[in-house]
Parts: sequence; structure tokens; C-alpha cells
Amino acid sequence: MIELLISWPGLAAIVTVILAGAIQGSTGFGFNMLSAPLLAIIDPAFVPGAVVTVSTLVCVGGALTERRAIDWRDLRHALSGRLVAALLATFAIGLMTPRAFSLVFGIAVLLGVVLSLAGLRFACTPRNLFGAGLISGFMGTLTSIGAPPMAMVYQDADPARMRATLNAFFVVGGGISLVALWTGGHYGAHDVALAAVLLPFALVGLLLSGWGRRLVHRGRVKKIVLTVSAVSAAVLLWRALV
Repeated sequence: MIELLISWPGLAAIVTVILAGAIQGSTGFGFNMLSAPLLAIIDPAFVPGAVVTVSTLVCVGGALTERRAIDWRDLRHALSGRLVAALLATFAIGLMTPRAFSLVFGIAVLLGVVLSLAGLRFACTPRNLFGAGLISGFMGTLTSIGAPPMAMVYQDADPARMRATLNAFFVVGGGISLVALWTGGHYGAHDVALAAVLLPFALVGLLLSGWGRRLVHRGRVKKIVLTVSAVSAAVLLWRALV
């Protein structure tokens, strides 16, 4: 792992995770949308296991801080969908060649960007929560980007309830995805070691987020994150196809 830290890909990964952590802390979103596609370009070994691990741990603080606002009924419906989808995604990964995985990964990232820009509105009902959890679970296990479907359901909810419940969803849901990946033989000691290298830098980014919150306009950050994600997805698709 020392070689990773002092290599150009390693340094690029560290900078990516610091920026993603700062954006997550400044805006409440964006860690996976920014980090996952870039890390997949730097080295496919980072996804999905290491990124899912880091993002899950990053959400723990938010879930604990606002735990009183968690809507446990909403969480139960959404996690039911996540559990089913995580198993399906793990099965799908086992059938893919590296080239096919890059292709599907790129398409899934672009789908996340489209969902973030769509402006669709769904009521926060048990059926919609299950559906959002299903889509989020598949995308989140496959690519580590599972926020857009859940955010669409919660966009009109009380902010405290939204933040707390989504953080709890991504903590528990991330654990479900990691267990599913491990069961399918796609998660192991190497992923844990990569996550251990990246996590401190993600926390550094979170510490810098107070500074970033004063300097960066939220709407502009969202555009930057989505643009970077779309470009990264295009690069992944180009590499897979060409």
C-alpha cells in the first residue's frame, strides 16, 4: 500500500477522495458521484468494494448525529428493496468480463446523472421507497452510486428527516452491499486495505468542508459534480468500446 500512496495513480486517488469528502460535507451529496467514476478510471480495483466501504463509513457520522430524526418505517421499506437488488447486482458482476463491467458501470453513472437532472417528483410512499431502494441498491452495489433514486423520493421531505434517513439507509445499505459482494467473492482483504488507505483522506475532505461551505455556491457544485461524473462515464464507455 505504500507503493500506492507514492504512485501517480495513488496521488490522483487521494486528491479525488479529499475533494469528494469536501463536497459531501459542503453540500450533503456528491461523494460517490464524484469519486466512483474517477477512481474507476484511475484503477478499476477501487470499485465497487473500496468506494462502498469508504462512503458507508463517511455516512455513519451523519446518521449518528441526527439519529432522532430517522424515519424507521421509511427505512424498512427502502432497505427491503436494497437487499433484493444487492443480491441481483452481485450475481450480475459475476457474469461480466472487465470490459463489460466498464461498459455497464459507465451506463449506470450516466443514468445517475440523468436521474439527478430529471426533476421528477415521487411521493414518499412505501411502494416508491421500495422501488427507489431497489434501483439504488442495484446501482449502489454495482457502481457505489445509489443516491439519485432515493433523493428523488425524498426531495420534498423535511430536511432533517431526509438527511437522517438517507444517511441511515446508506450505512445499512452499504453494509448489505458489502456482505453481498463478499458472498459473491467480489470483496476481500484487498478492498479493505484500499478503503483503509482512502478513508483518512475522505475525513480530511470532510474537515475542509466548512471552508468550502463558505466559498462554494451549492448549485454550482452540483453542476461540477454532475459534469465530472458524465465526462468520467464517457471515458469509461470509450475505453470499453474502443
